[in-house]
Amino acid sequence: MLKKNFDYTFVLLLIPIWLPLILIIAITSLIFNGRPIFFTQLRGGYKNKKIKIIKFRTINSNNDINYYSNLLRFFKFDELPQFINILKGDLSLVGPRPLHYEYKSLYKKKYLKRFNVMPGITGWSQIHDNYKMTWSKKFDLDLWYVDNHNFFLDLKIIFLTIKNLVFSILNKNKKTNLIKKFNGSN
Repeated sequence: MLKKNFDYTFVLLLIPIWLPLILIIAITSLIFNGRPIFFTQLRGGYKNKKIKIIKFRTINSNNDINYYSNLLRFFKFDELPQFINILKGDLSLVGPRPLHYEYKSLYKKKYLKRFNVMPGITGWSQIHDNYKMTWSKKFDLDLWYVDNHNFFLDLKIIFLTIKNLVFSILNKNKKTNLIKKFNGSN
């Protein structure tokens, strides 16, 4: 109950920040990517319940990913509408990322334990992800979280998520690679 109350309080207190951002992104997405603005997808939620995740669509009406969409993805702004999922009770701030619902039959039996906690926008495996990590390793980190989660661990994960995002934005090499990516260079 503490976790759920914290999630609601955190999201509600940040409404003056995320709601205007969502409105601005919705308008600019309409301009750069057309309709529909949002993208929804069925994912596996708590106790394996189907949930519908809300994100900004980052592929334009020509099925291309453009500069604007890359910016949304890089800064994780495409994830902002998931605060609505938290208010609906489908997601938590912290927990294993909800995966495509249709993939649930592909999980090894031990990984079904991921559904014993609320899925989250960020999690233990996300703060340890190095883009070379295997799915098995990510799932093992999720299982570690399921076995060890507590309020203070969630606070640590939120702090590390913010820190990682800020450092990735400020990292000179990533900025250079981002600029190359946006300019179409390799």
